[in-house]
Amino acid sequence: MLNFASVMRRIVFLILFMLMCIVAGAQKKEKQKEPTPLKTLLREAKTAIKNGRDQAKSVKALQEAVARAGLTCEEKAEIRFMQSSLNVSMNDGENMKAYLKQNYDTASFFNTLLDASRYALMCDSMDTAPNAKGKVKARYRTKNRDLLMRHRANIYAGGRFYLRKNDYAKAIPFFTMYIDMLNEPLLAGNTSLLADTLLNRSSFYATVAAYNNNQPDVALRYIEQAIEAADKSQKPNLQEYKVRCLAAVGDSVNWLDALYDGCESYPLHDYFFTQLMEYFDQTEKYDYGLELADTMLSRVQDIPLYWYCKSVMYLRQNDNDRCIAMCDSVLNRDSVHVNAWRNKGVCMLNKAIEFGEVACYDMHNPRCREDRKKLQRYYQDARLPFERLRQLLPERKDIWASALYRIYLHLNMGKEFDEIEKLLKG
Repeated sequence: MLNFASVMRRIVFLILFMLMCIVAGAQKKEKQKEPTPLKTLLREAKTAIKNGRDQAKSVKALQEAVARAGLTCEEKAEIRFMQSSLNVSMNDGENMKAYLKQNYDTASFFNTLLDASRYALMCDSMDTAPNAKGKVKARYRTKNRDLLMRHRANIYAGGRFYLRKNDYAKAIPFFTMYIDMLNEPLLAGNTSLLADTLLNRSSFYATVAAYNNNQPDVALRYIEQAIEAADKSQKPNLQEYKVRCLAAVGDSVNWLDALYDGCESYPLHDYFFTQLMEYFDQTEKYDYGLELADTMLSRVQDIPLYWYCKSVMYLRQNDNDRCIAMCDSVLNRDSVHVNAWRNKGVCMLNKAIEFGEVACYDMHNPRCREDRKKLQRYYQDARLPFERLRQLLPERKDIWASALYRIYLHLNMGKEFDEIEKLLKG
C-alpha cells in the first residue's frame, strides 16, 4: 500500500514530465516557425522558372519574404526582380499555349505582364537606392527598362481587353501603368515615348473607366489630356465628367470654373448651363443667373431653355411682368413647354392676388366697378395657362387644380368650380 510520500513523489514526477513535454513542444513549434532562408526562396524561384511550375507559389513566398526586417536594398531589389521574372515566366507559358493554338487564359496573359511591370518598377526603386557607403550600383536597370519597353504594347492591349468587357476596375490599372510609367526614372530620357500616339487615347480610356467605376480622383488625374485627345463629339461629355468628378471630391471652386468653361466651350450641351442656373437659384444669386442667360442668348437665340431660366430668375425676384415676357419668348419657340406655362400662370395669378389686396370693394366708390373689371381680367389671364397645363399634364393635379379652384371661384364659374372641388376632394 502506497504511503503519502510515495504518492506525492509520483504527482511531482508527473507534473515535471508534463512541463517538459510542453517546453519541448514549444521549442519544436518555434523551430517550425523559422522562416525559409532568402537564398533558398530565390533558388526555388529560379527552379520554378526553369521548370515552368509553381511560379505563382514562389511569387507569394517572396512577397512574404520582402517584409522581413533587416533586409538590405540590394536584397529587396533582388526579390522584386525575381517576382518580375516569375510573372514573365507565367506569361511565356500562356504565350506558348497561344502559339500552339491551345486553350490559354487571356486574363492571365495580361495580368502577369501588368504584375511583371509593377515589380520591375519596385525593383528599380530599390536597385537605385544608395548602399551603406552612399553609392548606387544598379544591377537590374537595363533589364527592367527592356522589360517595360518590350511589353508596353500588351499593357495597353490588356486595358482594352477589360474595357471591352466593361470591367472598368480591372481596366484602370493597365491604362494608368501605360501612362504613368513615363514619369518613372527608369524611362527618363526616352524621347521616343513622347511621340506615342496611344498616350492620349489611354488617358481617354482611363478617364472613362475611372468615371464609370466611381473613382473621381483617378478620372481627374487624366481628364485634361483626355479632353485634348477626344474628338469634337466626345469633348462635351468629358467636360461633364470633369464637373461631376469635381463635385464628387468636393472641389467647389474648380467645379464652378469647369461649369463656366463648359458653357463657354459647349453652349449646345445643356448640362453646364442648367447646373449653373440651379446653383444661382439655390444661392439666390439671381442677377448672376440673368447675366449668364443673356450671355448665352447673345450667342444662340433659338434655345428655349435660356429664356425659361430667365423667367425663373425673374419669378424668384417677384418680377411678374418680366417673368411673363420671358415665358412668352419660350412659348413662341416651344408651345408645349409645360414649365413656361406654369411660370406664366403663377405670375398671372400673383398679379391677380396682389391687385385683389389693394382693389376697391366699396360699392359707393366710383373706382369699385373699374377695379372689379380689372380683377376679373387678371383672373381670366391666369385661367388660360393653368387650363393649358391641365391639358398637357392631366395627371399632375398638384400643379393646376388648386390654382383653377381659386380662379373659377373668383370668376363665378359654378360648373367648373364644382368639378374642381370634387376633383380635389376625391
